[in-house]
Amino acid sequence: MAKEATGKIVKQLKQERTLAKSVFTKHANFLSRAAGNMTKSELQEEFRKLMSHARSVSESNDDYRTGLLADMEEDEGEEAKLDAQLQTDIEKTMEDCDTRLEEVRNVVQTNLWSRYGEEELKTAIKEAEAGCDGLRAVAVSAVNKDGYELQFDGVKKLVQDAITSLASWEIWIPAAQKANLDGRVKGIRTLNNQLEARRAEFLTAQRVAEEERRVPEAPAQVPQAQPAPPHVQQPILKIKPTTLPKFHGFKRNYHRWRKDWESLQRQGEPTGSVEAKKIQLLDSVDEKIRRDLRLSTYNTAEDMFRVLENRYGNKTTIALEIIEDLEKIPPFKAVSAQESD
Repeated sequence: MAKEATGKIVKQLKQERTLAKSVFTKHANFLSRAAGNMTKSELQEEFRKLMSHARSVSESNDDYRTGLLADMEEDEGEEAKLDAQLQTDIEKTMEDCDTRLEEVRNVVQTNLWSRYGEEELKTAIKEAEAGCDGLRAVAVSAVNKDGYELQFDGVKKLVQDAITSLASWEIWIPAAQKANLDGRVKGIRTLNNQLEARRAEFLTAQRVAEEERRVPEAPAQVPQAQPAPPHVQQPILKIKPTTLPKFHGFKRNYHRWRKDWESLQRQGEPTGSVEAKKIQLLDSVDEKIRRDLRLSTYNTAEDMFRVLENRYGNKTTIALEIIEDLEKIPPFKAVSAQESD
């Protein structure tokens, strides 16, 4: 029965879903109207609330479906399936929620990016690019070593600021600009690595200059040929058979797990058998998740992935959680020379 499966009767589950849909819709309408007058922090906070309401709709919709199936199984005495009307109602609930959420997200994105994010991120990238270009122009010599080291520390901070800014704004960057900005940040990261490797050239120049001051120049000697090292037999590796990865409910691992699962599944079952995919997917999901989402009641792996995607795969939710974790990291506190003494 529904009460045994969820702790509530079907009528209560349906009422809770209706309430969740109403709360979500009211907040979506409010945010759509007021977005243009909100500050950066207000926009981000209100969208987080809307995401929470959307999760409530999804969870209450899944609970309602679970309750319906439980009651049907109690009446029919076997594994039941929803009729077409109820199945359509449940699917439409999530489709409407997802559509409205995406509409509001576009409104919030337009305001956040055009009013705050675009200038902040592009300025950080330009400053890092200029710093890298200036440091590359410093000639390698012993005289310039200390100056290069000092400038390198400053440029490294500019590069890190650009990387952090990209991470903060990544989910709000319009698709038309994302590839360009991602490429520019990757470019300055590569430049930063090259500049760090270049520090060795300044150390070498300094060491050579010191040796020249201490020891007169000696005639060049032809290096002796070194005997070839003895052949070492390489160990034989034993490769264990590959098994399908298992998902334990951690949202940030969901998309990587699904990609790895589909890739390995195609290798092991290239025919793509519907039954084989369903069985393999059930084996690749933690037992508690299978039971809570009643995955065995679905006919295909695609249907099960849709339920898993609704619960664990929302990229916006995942990105917001990552941003919240980043915001919890305490800011770097510079230590003055007096404090370090």
